Amino acid sequence: MKKKIIIIGGGYAGLAAAVLFAETGHTVTVLEKNSQLGGRAGQLRSSGFRFDTGPSWYLMPEVFEHYYSLLGLYVQKELSLTRLQPGYKVFFESHAPITIYGDLSKDAATFESIERGAGDRLKEYVKKSQRVYDLSVRSILYNNYDSLGWAFQRQLLKELPAFVKLATTTLDAYVSQQFNDIRLKQILEYHSVFLGTSPYKAPAIYSLMSTLDFKSGVFYPKNGIYSLVESLHQLGKTRGVTYKISSPVDAIVTSGNVARGVRLISGELLEADVVISAADLHHTETMLLPKDSQSYPEPYWKKKEPSPSALLISLGIKGKLAHLQHHNLYFVDAWKENFAAIYDTFTIPENASIYICNPSATDPTTAPAGNENIFILLPLPAHKKLTLEETTSLTKRCIEQLSIITESSDLASRIITEDILGPEDFATRFNAWEYNSLAGQSHVLLQSAFFRTPNKSKKLENLYYVGAGTNPGVGLPMCLISAELVYKRVCGIHSSGPLASLVKGESE
Repeated sequence: MKKKIIIIGGGYAGLAAAVLFAETGHTVTVLEKNSQLGGRAGQLRSSGFRFDTGPSWYLMPEVFEHYYSLLGLYVQKELSLTRLQPGYKVFFESHAPITIYGDLSKDAATFESIERGAGDRLKEYVKKSQRVYDLSVRSILYNNYDSLGWAFQRQLLKELPAFVKLATTTLDAYVSQQFNDIRLKQILEYHSVFLGTSPYKAPAIYSLMSTLDFKSGVFYPKNGIYSLVESLHQLGKTRGVTYKISSPVDAIVTSGNVARGVRLISGELLEADVVISAADLHHTETMLLPKDSQSYPEPYWKKKEPSPSALLISLGIKGKLAHLQHHNLYFVDAWKENFAAIYDTFTIPENASIYICNPSATDPTTAPAGNENIFILLPLPAHKKLTLEETTSLTKRCIEQLSIITESSDLASRIITEDILGPEDFATRFNAWEYNSLAGQSHVLLQSAFFRTPNKSKKLENLYYVGAGTNPGVGLPMCLISAELVYKRVCGIHSSGPLASLVKGESE
């Protein structure tokens, strides 16, 4: 039976869910508070530069392939992907840079040149991470945990002892058992930042991320990451999805244990058979629902750990910069202290690791001819606002570090355009819980997999959630999986893995 579905929030997960429901015959309306779709996966144009202002890594290509295949589409044709080779470059505070190619033989040789025996150990490490990754995609990530059957899958039971060991070991401890050189450990641990946590807290299950670096590779879609948003928007429009931008929701209207629809801040009432919130989950629960309809009220969040905040700096640079690849990481010597400041003491690190994206190295359309497009991400603790003075100081520090890396002493004078996105902007634009930049809880063990906040309200029978705040977690691929999970939940499909096909026009 066709349903009238309202999706609150036009971020990547909300857009992905809208397409799936529209593809299967439902009437879908997406409500977005801002004037631009995409949520954190935004775009900024300034002085001839085109900036992606959020996610910048295209990883887990098979997740995108699967999503588009459900629509009968071929992802390469839709997104025109280029594999980045090298995958990324790592700069160190006290050592020469290391380039990671995404070619295990080459990268193993690099590891071996730094630490005797590390080449073979890397191959074995990646082999194990591939096994964990494959099992996770097949049996865990696409799982709503809404029936006991998932726990009794033969392959999962077979790997259970190894999984338990990885789940109860930190990523740093696991890596340190196999590698000694700090540079190699940093390369194998940095992914925890993109999971919203520290390698000293993240379970070693997330060693699976190394499969992406050394085997499946890093990709770039034609015209940048925002093209992913534009693709879903176009797919939705051709399937009849209605998009209302600049339409913030004031409340989810309830009656008993049913969500009747939503009320916009303008006062307009929109009725629905199903309400799906792709907005910040904390905001949805504590601000959009009456207290007696809140499954996860404020006390629930006091016990949860948010992902970190960040300072995002978009720079248009006159002329070219030396030494950079498309993706670049700069790691400080005080690796553990850097993470402790962000995740334990909630203080701004005195000397911080940063990420630098240089998409103009791959895509010249992101900048005027002969110039560079630069995006810098500085992780910051959650809970904390920045003063104007702090923002200015941190931005200056990041630009100085970039000038050192690129041997460009005149870099500051070559900045044509500059845009800063900080903690308070996340709160204002995205209603971000504790100013977090990754749209949800960190991926510590007790906030991962079946421990993560479920995608269905416990109080309202037709209210669901999609996006980074719920299963399976943060990141663009996880948003696509989250969309499929909420689709399965609404349609009453109980399966532990990816769908083979969509079910036309059926739902609970």
